[in-house]
Order: sequence, then structure tokens, then C-alpha cells
Amino acid sequence: MRLIDRDHPDKVKRPLNQEEAAAVRRFCGQGQEVRTSDVELVTALLEEMHDGRHVRLWLECDCSPGAKIQPRLTARVRDEGPRHFVRMHQYGEHHCALSSFRQSPEPEDDELDEDEDSPGLHNPLQPVDDALDFLDDLHEGAARPGGSGGASGSRGGEGRRLPRLGRIMHTLLDGAGFATVNVDALRERAHSWDRLEAYAADEAMSPELTLGQVLYFKPWISPNKKMSAIDALPWPKKKARSALLLFVADEIRDGAAIKKTSMGERIVRPEKGIRAGGRDHGLAQPPYWVLAVVDRDREGNARFREAFAQHAYSFAQPVPLDSRYERVTLESLFGVMEWVKKLGVEVTLAKPLFDREVRQLGDQSQWCRPDFELTFRTIEGATTAPRLHRIVVETMGADEPEYLERKSRTHEIMKRRGILIEHRVSADGDQSERDTAFFRRIGAKILQLAGVQRSGTEARGS
Repeated sequence: MRLIDRDHPDKVKRPLNQEEAAAVRRFCGQGQEVRTSDVELVTALLEEMHDGRHVRLWLECDCSPGAKIQPRLTARVRDEGPRHFVRMHQYGEHHCALSSFRQSPEPEDDELDEDEDSPGLHNPLQPVDDALDFLDDLHEGAARPGGSGGASGSRGGEGRRLPRLGRIMHTLLDGAGFATVNVDALRERAHSWDRLEAYAADEAMSPELTLGQVLYFKPWISPNKKMSAIDALPWPKKKARSALLLFVADEIRDGAAIKKTSMGERIVRPEKGIRAGGRDHGLAQPPYWVLAVVDRDREGNARFREAFAQHAYSFAQPVPLDSRYERVTLESLFGVMEWVKKLGVEVTLAKPLFDREVRQLGDQSQWCRPDFELTFRTIEGATTAPRLHRIVVETMGADEPEYLERKSRTHEIMKRRGILIEHRVSADGDQSERDTAFFRRIGAKILQLAGVQRSGTEARGS
């Protein structure tokens, strides 16, 4: 193995020594036993490859003797989370322990339960980083993104595991920017599907196949037509042929996701049903993001096999949400963003779909997933020092003691990410008053942190 220059791949930075190469194969090879020393060696290699902003080096394997191009790994850093290895399928598949790949060693499913006495120390929910994990493993029916440990096992809003398709959907929506909104996007009142297509086109599954050839967005295309196209594609040997359909459904009725078109209703009815994300178990608050698997049954007939549905704010702004309670909070936050924009403060809203890492010197990293995060900077010319600010927003949609106790423990972690503000949402006659108080509180906090000097004008309702 050797490190090569990303911009000049024929230039070798240095070869890995025997201990480093063995550590990489144990750390990233599925089923390999990782030693304590491997973590330190791999971390140092990743830091050498990626400086935190840019990839500088690639890791070239040596497992294909005689081949013109050896398999390669790159390093990736997401907005939230540590550096990690990613396979580069366009350079061929590995013929060593890395042929069965994982980004990081993970515990088995029965070890994934969060320790209730140690909030934040659970196995974090993270995006799918290996494009091959969007596909099912051959003969297994359903792949587990992230390897046999399946980081998809991380727990969701109500302490439930996020299903495999949920993690894939979250990865797609997060990567294409549907979980992040600024005021300009609000005023456009529409999201472009071009971003999803560009994201999928950039995810290589093999030298000849991209995610963009597998993922499609038109539910009026029949499973037969799509699978005929899939059958004609070059396919990874260890993966079953299938496609993924992603769209925003007008409603979910009688086990089917329905898209209303000028040609009438297009009905997507998976044989194995539709699983719901978040707390919206009744699936009675449309619209919904829907991700369906298209494949062939044992008789060779094309079908919709299974699907996952996630609440969306609206068709114009389909921000994925966990519940109708979050929709109420998001509506208020959109109003706040528009209002403070008039006073010179640009706010970006994020709906975290994956766990955020909270680090503190000398302490173990902890993980949390706030309902919303607002980020903005001190305005130019303000008397306060320029800096990036973050406000964490939590929707409180229940009053049960167990719910409040669980929330209080995770909120202590969230307070280390930013200023925490809660918004209570309940189906009673006082919600309008609570919404107004929430709007004023969060608007005032943004203006204070941004250094805006107000002349007595209050927020909405004054």
C-alpha cells in the first residue's frame, strides 16, 4: 500500500509500512478483528490524507498484482463527524480483506442499544458512505449499510431503530441539501431535483455503474420498465439487481403511496408494506417522502418490494420531519428567518438527519440529534466580536414524565452545541400564544447574538 498525490496520482508520497497496511485492512475489512493500536495508526493516516478541508492524498492498495490501476481509498470529512475511508469503485474492487468493506468497526445489532445511564454514548447514526451499500447484498434480501454491525441500527426519535431504507433516504436528502434551508431557498418556494440527480451521478458503485443509474424519481415509470433498464446494466458481483424510487407522495392510503399527476393517481404499493419514520405512525399528515425498492420476485416478476416514508413539511419545501409537531415549529422558524433577514441577519436552518458529535477537551465524544439547528454570523459593523453562532431548537410534543426525563438528559448534551430553546406544541387552544412567545424569544436571541441594535421594535405581534 502507498499514499499517492490526489492531483498527480503518478506521484508517490510514501509507501505504508507493514504495520500501517495491516491496520487499515483490519480496521476496514468486514469481519476482521481490530487491535487497539490500529485505531491510532488509521487516524494518523486519515489526517495525513485529508487536512480537514481538502483531500490531499489517496491510499492505493497493492492487492491486484499486474493490474494497470490498483484499487484506491479516499478520505472524507462530513460537516458533522470524523474523517473516514471511502472506497473509490471506479478504480476497481479489492482482492484482499478490503473486498468486504466498512468505514469503521461497529458492534453487532444486539449491542447497539443506547445506554440509558450514559446518554450520548450510543453508536451514532451516520450517513451511508459506501455507494455499494445502497444496494442489497446478493442472496440476503436486504443489505445493511455500514456492514454487518449496521450503523442503521442507531435509534431514532422514539428510541426505535431507524430502518435500513430510512438511513438510505436520509443520506440522499442530506447529501442533496433538502435538510438545509436559507432565506433565498424559502423565497424560491421550490427545490430542484437537479441536486438529487447530481448527487446520485457522483456516487460510483463500480467503474461502470453510478447510483444515478439505479435511483429514479418518477413513480409513473412502471417497475417492469425500470427493471428492464437495470437488467441491461453492468452489475457488481456481490449485489442483487434492484432500483430505488424516491418521490414526494400526496398521501399514503391502504398501504400504498399515491402521487397525483395529470394522468391520474400513480399508486406505489410495496408487497412488504411501508414503514414510517419518526413519530408519524398513522401516516395521515401528508406530504411524505417515500423511498421504495424495486426488484424482481422469485418468479422473475418486477415489483415494488418495500418502502419507507418520512413526513415532509410541504411540497414547496419538503424538509424531512419526524412529526406534525415539528411542522408547527418549522413554520415559526421560517417566519423568524424572514423577519431577521430584514434586519440584516442571514440564518441557515438545518434539520439534522444524523447524529451530531459533541466534543469537549478531556472527555469522550457524545452524540445527539437536535430537532433543528440555526446558524448565523455576527453582522458586519456590530460592536460584538464577529463569530459563528448556533441555536439548537427542540420541539416538545408530549408531557409524559418518561419523555421529559429522556429529553432532559439529551438536552444537556445539546447545550454544548449551542443555545438551546424549546418550543412546546400541543393540540389545545393555547398554541397560538405559545407560538408567538417562541417567535419573539428566538428572534430576540438571534438579533442579540448577531449584534443588531434595535430601536424598540419587537418581533411579531407588536
